[in-house]
Amino acid sequence: MQTQDKEKAKPETPEKPLKTASNPPIWPTGLVISKKENISVSIAEDLAVILTRDAFEQLFGWAYSTFVEISCLGTVRREGNCFFIERFYLLKQTGSSANTELDQAAISGLVERLIAEGSRAEAERIKCWVHSHPNMDTFWSTTDDATCRLLASDYLISIVVSNNFKIRCRIDIATPLPLVIDNVPVFYPMQLGQSQDKYAQEVKAAILETQFNQSHAAKEPDKKEDRFIPEQYCDYCGNWHGEGECPLQAGGQQPVGFNEDNFMF
Repeated sequence: MQTQDKEKAKPETPEKPLKTASNPPIWPTGLVISKKENISVSIAEDLAVILTRDAFEQLFGWAYSTFVEISCLGTVRREGNCFFIERFYLLKQTGSSANTELDQAAISGLVERLIAEGSRAEAERIKCWVHSHPNMDTFWSTTDDATCRLLASDYLISIVVSNNFKIRCRIDIATPLPLVIDNVPVFYPMQLGQSQDKYAQEVKAAILETQFNQSHAAKEPDKKEDRFIPEQYCDYCGNWHGEGECPLQAGGQQPVGFNEDNFMF
């Protein structure tokens, strides 16, 4: 009986022989050895971009001094997962109500001047590009994406600002593989009552205003709609907003985002 049971337990087909040097496996045209799951990315919780007080005043002083878009470049100092934007440089450029373009010769001239002055380290830390969207939302157009890829050597911090201190930030990493981290938190100290005359003069000297070609913009691949908001400049808070919507005059209430340390975030 035992012999018969063993015979019944035998498989009907013989097992496949082990592969050996003399009997190699058939080489596949493609092989997936990892699990077929979506790629996941983990980002440090303390990742943040921080504008110093000087950088904050420069950026919004220039942005709120004109109705046209502006661009500027900034120097970055990294401490762990925090990137401090220390100062900005406003260069020669052209701008209209819906586009901005830096003068390439001006960019090269800035780097050469810093090196000639013995500030090579300062030149090497120019890793931030900022532009404004007056009376529009904060978003990245296809032109912005191309500019970020062009300016990123190892990494680049890009910022777009709009009315009422609206801000959006991304970090483009060029090596070892292209990677974009969007909606990075931005922190900056807010100091009220600053005069904008100085920044208005600098903007006037740096930007050659041009007329925006609406028919050309309609041919852009992204075709994102510009959302214009009827606003006016407020001498009280130094921002652009609708009539009667000043956050500092609304019943003495502080603007949303301020805390007891007078920081806006």
